[in-house]
Amino acid sequence: MTSKTQQLLLTTFLLVGALVIAVVSYRPMPLVTHADSVEPVAIIAPPPIKKIAEPMVKKPPSPPAIPVSVKKERFFNRLIPLVQQQNETTRQLQQRILLIRQRIVLQQPLTETDQQLIADLITRYRLTKTAAVDADLIDLLLTRVDLLPPSLALAQAANESAWGQSRFAQQANNLYGQWCFRAGCGLVPKSRPEGMNHEVASYPSWQQSVAAYFLNLNSHPAYQPLRDIRAQLREQNLPLDGELLAVGLEKYSARGAVYVESLQKIIRANNLAALDQI
Repeated sequence: MTSKTQQLLLTTFLLVGALVIAVVSYRPMPLVTHADSVEPVAIIAPPPIKKIAEPMVKKPPSPPAIPVSVKKERFFNRLIPLVQQQNETTRQLQQRILLIRQRIVLQQPLTETDQQLIADLITRYRLTKTAAVDADLIDLLLTRVDLLPPSLALAQAANESAWGQSRFAQQANNLYGQWCFRAGCGLVPKSRPEGMNHEVASYPSWQQSVAAYFLNLNSHPAYQPLRDIRAQLREQNLPLDGELLAVGLEKYSARGAVYVESLQKIIRANNLAALDQI
């Protein structure tokens, strides 16, 4: 074997050996991904969003409560002239009736106007009609067409209307809690028992309420005791007494005697008797 051949074989042997060593020592490099190439970043939660407080809207201050003494004063100042006016209207009607009585006593003929007035009053004040108009009938009529003591009228209005603040006083001008029995004639009480059909009467004004109250006390059979007490005071030439006449109103309320006492207390507590010198 020549030296060239030996040299070629040696070269070949070395190349094959190097190749074997390379194959044996080869280690594949792992694939590099994006996630592997970036260091993990800690996620920081954003700070909580602060809620902006809405501006405080101040409510307008409530009007100060009206003292009871002021309520009473306003109530009396408004009602006293109305009661006095109704008494004056009654007094004028009395004078007309007395003139008619005088004509009857003097046996003078009555005019048609006189006759019609007496007929209307007999109906209005719930008297029994008679065939002839005589002095006795006129005297009976005069026991009904008479004044009422202001102290009593004021005390009852205060009691029945809560010093003018009740629903019926505010919405229906009804100061005395008087009823009516025609549908739509007033306000339906919220506590009206089932089967009842009454309403609390509605009036155009406080003056109309006072006038209806006068007529009620002067005509309804339930208040004959009041009229009897008044007639006795008239016979003795004594002034009308609200506390005394209140005794005749037990049937005005289901509370009876307790109701009468409450009226008398209002009269005394507010010094209303001073108004009765009429």
